[in-house]
Amino acid sequence: MLVKIEEIKANRIKVVELDIDNYGSVIPVRELELSLPEDDSVIKILSSSKYAAIFTEGDSDSDMDGRTIILANSISLDELNEEKKRAIDKVNRK
Repeated sequence: MLVKIEEIKANRIKVVELDIDNYGSVIPVRELELSLPEDDSVIKILSSSKYAAIFTEGDSDSDMDGRTIILANSISLDELNEEKKRAIDKVNRK
């Protein structure tokens, strides 16, 4: 899931889940509070990023609050803008 990092406290992180619509607009979907793993590499990635793609434990999306992040990948503003551009191009090709 694509997220904007809001706040990191001890072993918890507050994020806003984001989506990109067909017009390239970034839309906040919901606020989540997730658990951080004991792995320092994930914490370093998230603490040095404003946006990230994250993966959490579990299969169901119904209740994401409290889940633990198992993998994170930093996303730069340039990469986010490229994704927005791809969404617009996809709609224009239809």
